[in-house]
Amino acid sequence: MNLLKEPLIHFLGGSLLVFGFFWATGMDRDTADYEINITDTDIERLKTGWVQNFRRAPSEGELDGLIDQEIKEEIYYREALRLGLDRNDPLIRRRLYTKLRFLDGQEDALADPSDAVLQKWLDDHPGKYAQAPIYDLEQVYLGQNAAMDAQAIAAALDDLNQRRLLPETLGQPIALPARFSQAQTSEISRQFGDKFAASLSTIDDGAWQGPIPSGFGQHLVKISSRLSGKAPALEDVRQEVTNDWRAAQTARMESASFEKYRSQYDVKVVGRE
Repeated sequence: MNLLKEPLIHFLGGSLLVFGFFWATGMDRDTADYEINITDTDIERLKTGWVQNFRRAPSEGELDGLIDQEIKEEIYYREALRLGLDRNDPLIRRRLYTKLRFLDGQEDALADPSDAVLQKWLDDHPGKYAQAPIYDLEQVYLGQNAAMDAQAIAAALDDLNQRRLLPETLGQPIALPARFSQAQTSEISRQFGDKFAASLSTIDDGAWQGPIPSGFGQHLVKISSRLSGKAPALEDVRQEVTNDWRAAQTARMESASFEKYRSQYDVKVVGRE
């Protein structure tokens, strides 16, 4: 019992009590982690978000509510991080992955490209921006299931090409034009479907050919003339070229960033050499 009267024991016991108090109350924490500063930039961001949603500026009370919600979200966010709730959560991991990918690709992609840069992109990808062909053509509708057999179709094509038959004497009625003059590819796609329009690039001009499928059935087709698409001027496709250039820049920056990150990790996968 005399041990309890020793001053050293009293000192150690008091120290433990003080340490326990500080530990329990969190007074050993980094105060910077518990500071929340709502800046003018934050307030302007909140106002802008409100205007985008409600098409008017927030009232004083509404702005106070936005600020209070911002503070509440920040507190909960920090406490969630302290509890490690961001770890082992596939949803949070995916959102952070998406956000970092976006940020990594923005520096160059957000820059305004010069006309020289855009023109080079246009020159390097001529097929993507070339105007679609314009056609003069005729078509004969054979029906949804092509009632004529292959032999009959071959005979009909021969008769048409030898001009022994007129196209209007063949086929079945359909509420589509039998002839098109100076028709844009987009117009043909609208009338017959994309598959039919794409098939026109595979057949020769000047002779009846087919059958060619459309959204309605089978057709015999004769292309009288075809005006190949021309390469457009930059001004005619500037926005499309700019969008494509920026998308490519974003992909390039993202790939470079990932390679930089990846080089810092030693990754091992079971079963993979």
